[in-house]
Amino acid sequence: MPKRRNFYRRNKYLIWAFLAPFFILEGIAVIMKVEPFGNNSFLIVDALHQYLPFFADYHEKLRSLDSLFYSFHGGLGFNFLGLWAYYLSSPLNLIIVLFPKEMLNMVLSHLYIIKIALCGLSAAYYFRSRDKKRQDMSITAFGICYALSSYIVGYSWNIMWLEVMIMLPLILAGIDRLIKKRDGRLYCAALFFSLLCNFYMSFMTCLFLVLWYLLYDHKKVKDFFVNGLKFAGYSVLSAMMAGAVLLPAYLGIMKTSSAKWDFPKELWYGNFADIYCRHLLGTAPITNSVNDGEINLYCGILTLIFVLFYFMASRISWKTKIKRALLLILLFFSFNMPFLGYMWHGFHNQYGIPNRFAYLYIFLLLIMAYDGLLVIKREGREQAWKLCIACGIFCMSVGISSLLNTKAFDRKVLALTTAAVFVYLLVFALYDRKTLSRKGMIAICSVLLAIETAGMAVYGFSENGQVLVTEYFGDTKDIQKVKDKYKTGPDRRMELIKGKMLDESIWHTLNGVTMFGSTALGSVVDIMDDLGFYTGINEYLYEGATPFTNNLLGVKYNLLRTSDTNTTEFQYLDRIGNVNVYGNPYSTAVGYGMKKSAYKWNYDDVNPFLVQNRLSGDAFGGNDIFHMIKTKQPKTNACKITQSNDGEYVFENTASLSDNMVFEIPVTEDGKLYFHFDGSQVEDTAIYRNNEIYISGRLNAQCIYLGDLKKGDHITVNMKLKEDDLMSGVVRVTLASLDENAMKDLYGKMQEQAFHLRESSSGMLKGSVNMSEAGPVFFSIPYDKGWKVLVDGKETDAKSIGNAFLCVDVSGGKHEIELKYCPEGFKEGIILTALGWILFTVICIRKRKKSA
Repeated sequence: MPKRRNFYRRNKYLIWAFLAPFFILEGIAVIMKVEPFGNNSFLIVDALHQYLPFFADYHEKLRSLDSLFYSFHGGLGFNFLGLWAYYLSSPLNLIIVLFPKEMLNMVLSHLYIIKIALCGLSAAYYFRSRDKKRQDMSITAFGICYALSSYIVGYSWNIMWLEVMIMLPLILAGIDRLIKKRDGRLYCAALFFSLLCNFYMSFMTCLFLVLWYLLYDHKKVKDFFVNGLKFAGYSVLSAMMAGAVLLPAYLGIMKTSSAKWDFPKELWYGNFADIYCRHLLGTAPITNSVNDGEINLYCGILTLIFVLFYFMASRISWKTKIKRALLLILLFFSFNMPFLGYMWHGFHNQYGIPNRFAYLYIFLLLIMAYDGLLVIKREGREQAWKLCIACGIFCMSVGISSLLNTKAFDRKVLALTTAAVFVYLLVFALYDRKTLSRKGMIAICSVLLAIETAGMAVYGFSENGQVLVTEYFGDTKDIQKVKDKYKTGPDRRMELIKGKMLDESIWHTLNGVTMFGSTALGSVVDIMDDLGFYTGINEYLYEGATPFTNNLLGVKYNLLRTSDTNTTEFQYLDRIGNVNVYGNPYSTAVGYGMKKSAYKWNYDDVNPFLVQNRLSGDAFGGNDIFHMIKTKQPKTNACKITQSNDGEYVFENTASLSDNMVFEIPVTEDGKLYFHFDGSQVEDTAIYRNNEIYISGRLNAQCIYLGDLKKGDHITVNMKLKEDDLMSGVVRVTLASLDENAMKDLYGKMQEQAFHLRESSSGMLKGSVNMSEAGPVFFSIPYDKGWKVLVDGKETDAKSIGNAFLCVDVSGGKHEIELKYCPEGFKEGIILTALGWILFTVICIRKRKKSA
């Protein structure tokens, strides 16, 4: 018992730096009715559409002891290790194995709370390390400020980033120990853990660490170089220790669409005053934004006052102030300079989550503010009057920024900020007049800072919103029953026609086509776009399938909720709970033997029906399966067609209306019709069949099945155009009919040389194919250098078709083919990790012997 009491006395401020944000957030969970206190979840935005589905796949792999190398549960197959390194690699995430899938939302919502609370603990540890002799409530308060800053509140749904936020204070404490005590173990271990948990955000930390070291207060020039070698050596060692994750992850991420360097050409995002105002009390956190100039910067009004005091404190050397100011200014300018922001983001665009590196700026502010507070602790009232001046300067800066602000400035923000400054000013004045003791002043300020930050956290989470679990996950049990009844695999894929989440098929661990994630291969995104599927910079969705692409990609089943509009040409099979099951009338396979001319396939065309005709001809010698039908020029409303050419219409619009462009399509003969249009300026589309709504929403850039229509039927396509700065653009439309006889003939040719799958697991396929002549065997699996192909027991070079799909050349006749997957770079990464850990262990043993 005495030992426990002593432990608590020594570490009580650290303990409360964890417990305070933990209980605050658990209280918010109760208020917001987050599971188990209700039916909501903290996991919003991409945490819903990406991370939860990936966690579900990870959960299934952990529970079944499946390989982490590869998964067929999305995207036609993907490098799971690369995805794991980006989203899932934190050891804290292993806790999910203890709970059933139905509890994942709840478990991750509260794991999220624990991670945020750990941010407070690690920050408090760093602040205590600045001066262990003067421990008080301020350590806890500044830890809470870091944990509940608007950056973490707004972006905390990026649950895989939080470990990097946790590790940053420990890494900086490790640098202090490396330089002052010549012990780099803490630095190395903390940086290793950060790199292991999220290499992408850790890149930003590493870039900051280089600047931090260069601007560190080195006593001598010799120390700068000697310690610099140690700093570099321990940094490389931490990367080696994480090599088994970093090397495959790097090689994988370089194959994505976002890996292409595209430096921004703009000089500024916007106004510096707009950015400065994001520090103020009452500013709502942003969770995501298409405006790359948006940012979350609030970390306490007292923090900013003490930063100003920091620059006035005579005890702090002017060299140190200049160095910190330079780093602070660089970070602040980076928020508004696209070129600098692009580099901070790992030479990637920001894609809706702007200024992800702002956590570094916030912690730098807190370090400077705490150093200012240490001056008060050491010198007492002599410097107190400067705090009052700092309050005045801060009020002036707020007033000027509010005048220069280009956005609508909320008076509530100005009132709350002013009120907070007045309260702090009153406390400083009482301290200056000796009404308050130093300890009393620090205690009151610490409590006020904690209350201020906690109040902003409650406000921030209420602004963020929550997800209603039953709305998005209510059909999980029904779809599991479907999976149990209709066995699927890489050759019998199953997809949702209309998912409530973008990656819902991955949540249900279906063997699907859809992939929305930062590790999506750029080559597959491109080819799926060419084939008529909806795609984005890092996504390709099962929206735009045709009978040919369904067979080519091995899609056997479509699932529709009972409330969904039936837009599939598959045949109805069954209803299980709230889910209708439809089946492909054709047999499917994961691979097909093709003609050598498949390598000459010209897929670079804006018309997906023409692209599919070319592939069917080049690969199987079939006739055209689609016949193009000319469309009439659309009727317009508040829109003018300035130029037209064979289905392409250049337009200018003066307003955004539901009938800006209306295409009338009379059906002149029986048959199945498909429609496709490209138009980035189309905001919304509604398609009517015989004056009844058929389908609506975001329908651009995908093949749309209009139905099995009869002569005399009528289709109307209404397009609503965007109302933005452009008010002009291009719409390109294509209408095609399916030649069912040609499709049946093509199906027969595909089945003659279908790959017969006998055995499969994650990252392994075995089967046979009977080729009528020499040519490639195509697999509807993304091409990846990690695939090893054995033909009749002999290793054979893997190739690609369409620069995206895996294939292998074989001669005529029957062949046994086996595919095995090991992520590119994994073996080399394992060697690096082994060497790194051996070296780190040797260093630890030697340090222990020296200290013994």
